[in-house]
Amino acid sequence: MEASRVPNGGAYTSVGTYPFEEMVSLMTTTVKLTDMKMPELMESFGTFCFGQWVSYAPARVANKDLFDVLERVDDFHEQEVRKLYPDAELPSFKVESRSDTRLVLAYHSCKPLADLACGVIKGASVHLASPVSVQHSPQSMPGGSYVRFEIERVG
Repeated sequence: MEASRVPNGGAYTSVGTYPFEEMVSLMTTTVKLTDMKMPELMESFGTFCFGQWVSYAPARVANKDLFDVLERVDDFHEQEVRKLYPDAELPSFKVESRSDTRLVLAYHSCKPLADLACGVIKGASVHLASPVSVQHSPQSMPGGSYVRFEIERVG
C-alpha cells in the first residue's frame, strides 16, 4: 500500500467508493513487486471478487448452473451492488448466444477490466464445479467497443 502512494495510506472499507485511479495504482505496484503480469493479476482479482460476491448473496449461486449464474450477473449488480454503491459505474454482460455447451457474452464496461471479468467467470466455474474454457476478444461496433467472452463446457 505504501509503495502505491494512495491517499489515506491505503485504508479502505467495504462500504466506501474510491477513484479508479487508486485501483490502477495498487495493481501497477503489485505487478512490479510480484513480477506478475497485469492480465494474470486482474484475472486473480476477478476470481477473488466472485468469492466475495458469493458471500454477499449465496442464494444467487447455490445449486445453480454456471451459465444461468453468468446470464444473471447484471441482476446481481443491480440488486446487490447498486444498493451498496448507488453511484458505481457497473459493467454489463449481455448474452449473444447460448446452447447446452456454449455461452457467448458481450461484456461492456467504461473501464478496461476484461481480464478481471474473465477471472469472475473462472471463479464462478470453480465455485460451481463446472469446468469451462474461456476465450475473450475485443470487438468493435458503431458507437463503441466491447469484449466477447466465449465460454465452453469442458469434460
